[in-house]
Amino acid sequence: MFWKIVAVVIIFGAFVDVINGVPTSVKDKPFIIGGVTAPEAYAPHMAALVFDRITKDIICGGSIISRRLVLTAAHCIEPMIEDNKLIPSFRVIVGTNNWNSGGTVAKVKDYVMHPKWDSKNIKNDIGVVILKRKLKLNDRVAVIPLDFGVVGGCNKAFVTGWGATGPTEVDNVVNLAPIPYELQLLYLHTLSHRHCEKQMTSVAGEVALPIERDIEICTFHSYNHGTCKGDSGSALVKASTGKQIGIVSWGFNCASGAPDVYVRISGFKPFLLPIMRKYGK
Repeated sequence: MFWKIVAVVIIFGAFVDVINGVPTSVKDKPFIIGGVTAPEAYAPHMAALVFDRITKDIICGGSIISRRLVLTAAHCIEPMIEDNKLIPSFRVIVGTNNWNSGGTVAKVKDYVMHPKWDSKNIKNDIGVVILKRKLKLNDRVAVIPLDFGVVGGCNKAFVTGWGATGPTEVDNVVNLAPIPYELQLLYLHTLSHRHCEKQMTSVAGEVALPIERDIEICTFHSYNHGTCKGDSGSALVKASTGKQIGIVSWGFNCASGAPDVYVRISGFKPFLLPIMRKYGK
């Protein structure tokens, strides 16, 4: 995924040269950031956004919201655009837990990014990828329903993604672990807006970006658990309903004790419904 550094606030993307604020030692720190390997077909809505050139490179996650539409973060689509067109090597892979093997490779026709996407402040970080052909649905490829209701704190949810599972240390230099091939799964809970702001400020201090309650939602599990590089665009799913309530967007370092911040689906009904009506089921 595309990574962007804002002080030490980061978008959970894939192309990064420098990561600020990573601990200088990872000894005695488990860093189980991605949770566990997801069971096969556990999240059939998942899509991998990749560069498919001589080798495949994963950029972001996404979710299938119709047979022709994949929902993701705006910052995931941005690096795929040259001269206002999608690059030819952009592909979407569905129907597999391993983004580098198996599944169905779908070609992309077009995209729609939110007109008020703000890369500086990471707001309105939402976009839709339009596929050339309809997907064939089965037990491994499925449409996830969207929850346009307002979700508060203390709701059990889960997120899946192909993000980094932790840091590695070589010769006292700390970097993030390689992106895993296998889909990772983590259960967590949503936070109220007040709780999210308080916890973010306690960890990030003055560099914390503002969190907008109408268009963003936060989650937290515990220290050393959370989303990271490669998870952007993936769906946050409410456990009790199986509906998507968020999109992985940004956070303060990886699993550092700060909440993870998602696009709130309920805040973008006017943006999404016309696109979904146009391209049908």
